[in-house]
Amino acid sequence: MEQLQRLAETIAETYIRDLKRSNGNAIVTHDDQSGEVKREQLASGLVDNCISAAKNLNRENFEHEAYMMLGELISLDGREYQITRRGRAVIDTMSRSALSKGAKPVSH
Repeated sequence: MEQLQRLAETIAETYIRDLKRSNGNAIVTHDDQSGEVKREQLASGLVDNCISAAKNLNRENFEHEAYMMLGELISLDGREYQITRRGRAVIDTMSRSALSKGAKPVSH
């Protein structure tokens, strides 16, 4: 489980680094809701989601399966780590979902 957590933290750090390079900060916006991406929360969400998905596959070694899923989100080749397209899509979806949950419902 420790390796899974370390990989998730590396993914989170890399994603936040890229956000800061492109936006100047780690703020994401969806439907007029904004929030800061935090390493601990993103890493925790990645681990939780991958473990849940791996368990749903009814695999004997769900921890290994979750690690493999996380591994698809980052490229460890080259001079510095890069988030894959799939990784960006997964994290963007997680961010939108989190912002949507935090939105106040509209009452008429």
